Amino acid sequence: MRISTQMMYNLSTRDMTNMQGSVLKLSQQVSAGQRVLVPSDDPVAAARALDVGQSQALNDQYAINRNNANSSLASVQGTLDSMTDLLTKLKSDVITAGNASYTNAERINMASELKGNLQEMLGYANAQDGQGNYLFSGFKSTTQPFTLDGTGGVVYNGDQGVQTLQVDSSREMAVSASGQEIFQGNGQDIFQTLNKLINVLSVPVTEAANKADDQAALAFEYPAGSGNTPIADYRAAQATLDGMDPSDPGYAAQFTQTAALKLKSDAADAARTPVNGSQAALSRQLGAFNTQIDGSLANVTTVKASVGARQKELDSLDSAGTAKNQNYTATINDLLGRSDADKAAMISDLTLAQTYLSAAQKVFVSTSSLTLLNYLK
Repeated sequence: MRISTQMMYNLSTRDMTNMQGSVLKLSQQVSAGQRVLVPSDDPVAAARALDVGQSQALNDQYAINRNNANSSLASVQGTLDSMTDLLTKLKSDVITAGNASYTNAERINMASELKGNLQEMLGYANAQDGQGNYLFSGFKSTTQPFTLDGTGGVVYNGDQGVQTLQVDSSREMAVSASGQEIFQGNGQDIFQTLNKLINVLSVPVTEAANKADDQAALAFEYPAGSGNTPIADYRAAQATLDGMDPSDPGYAAQFTQTAALKLKSDAADAARTPVNGSQAALSRQLGAFNTQIDGSLANVTTVKASVGARQKELDSLDSAGTAKNQNYTATINDLLGRSDADKAAMISDLTLAQTYLSAAQKVFVSTSSLTLLNYLK
């Protein structure tokens, strides 16, 4: 076979061009820090890396959703904490207002303060998150949930829906709470309770009403033409017990009898309606308010426990999501050749390719300068 100078030139040029392409490719891989730059480099690995990348993108979105959910729940929790403080303060006010040494003026001042507390409670009920959405209006997040009805009452304008976010592939979490459940749940309307408490504290206690109530209580305890009532029986039994020595053999039996009569006496006294404007009527009403405030506190505590449990779950999901993200990253790095071993191999290959190219260039220069004219004499 005859080999011409032109053929040698073309072959050498083609080989060097291929070598230069290989060096350029390896340089790009080394610069990028990965072996697979385009799908054609490793179609199977590229396709698998794409699938894993999509899973990682979903995991990242769940992490964003969890952060948003945590922010919403933190807003709810903060509002509930403030409500708990206010309800505790109201409970203390109710106990204080029942003190017989409190004057009518002091109770009226307390009623004025409670009007401000009512507006404060309404503010908590209409709390908004950082984006201006109402926390307690259900799905109607742009509608103010609680408004005054013009007669001093408060109406709920939201719905019973609960806003949710997808915080993991198999977990959709509620990020709000029902306003009615918190403020008007289980038959305890905190706004109605506050309005009634304000009205009760605005009614003065008078000596005339106290005397009338004492007479009514006495008539109730010792009704004319009939035997003793449970109240009178209890008083007599208590007087007997007070006069006995605890070491007396009959003391235990008397104590048991007196305790049983006390229960009957309390039930009979509860059935009597005190005269309006008396200290007894005020104490009876304040006792009912105390129970209602306890009910509202129970509503808030129940929701707080639920919110706290969801926040704890979000922490666990965050930890699991972080571990998943690390696994996804490691898998993609392995598929695309980003490991330290891959980088070392690419650098070695690049060095070798550059050496081959340099040698080929020197050979080309030497052979291209050969000519038969150098051997003619």
